[in-house]
Amino acid sequence: MKPFTTVNEYKLFFENGIGTEQRKGLADYLDKQFYRLEYLIKMISPETFWAVFPEILGVDARINLLMELVAFEDFSNEEIIRIVESDYQYYHKELCGYDLKTRTQPSMMFTVR
Repeated sequence: MKPFTTVNEYKLFFENGIGTEQRKGLADYLDKQFYRLEYLIKMISPETFWAVFPEILGVDARINLLMELVAFEDFSNEEIIRIVESDYQYYHKELCGYDLKTRTQPSMMFTVR
């Protein structure tokens, strides 16, 4: 997969991952995340970067976790959204191989909000 160079490429990739009509509620949740992402991107400035960037990481973690969970047909849309909202702050930590008890290196990657 090539890296995203625009927000539209990013959105299209994840929109295509939602799939079937049964997941309509997840598409609505995804749209809300995209709206939040676009808002946060507009808010970035040298003065706001340190407050906004952790929120952008949080939106990205929510979206990626949503895409991972959508493959599990045993979960309802509501269960998926509940799991995403409770676990997104730890997504990057686990992706980097840390368990929840391990102290992470000081990195912006772990400042998710």
